[in-house]
This record gives sequence, structure tokens and C-alpha cells, in this order.
Amino acid sequence: MKLTSILTVLAMSCALAIGAPAEKKYKEGGCCDKAQKAGGKCEHPCCVKAEKDNKVCEKCNK
Repeated sequence: MKLTSILTVLAMSCALAIGAPAEKKYKEGGCCDKAQKAGGKCEHPCCVKAEKDNKVCEKCNK
């Protein structure tokens, strides 16, 4: 019983660690950062395109 519990906890921990989405790193004070802090998303076309690709706009977040 203990071994099963330990293995279950270990498997769940690994699944959470591997499957946890990484937070996007926006440049402090940039357009994306300001929009996120306001509770929205940046509306710049370059940022919208990057968001679709699950990336951060390199132009605005240098």
C-alpha cells in the first residue's frame, strides 16, 4: 500500500512538473507587460501574431 501511494505521488509530481506551462516573459514596461497588468492582451499586430505561435513578440520585448 505504501509503495503504491509513493509511486502515485511521484507520478503526479512529474506530470505537473513536465506539463506546467511556462509563463511568458515580457519586457518590463513594454506594451505586452502593460496589457497583461491591465488584465488584457496586447493588440499590436506583431504581438497578436506571436501570441498565435505561442511566442513572445521579439520586436516589442527586446
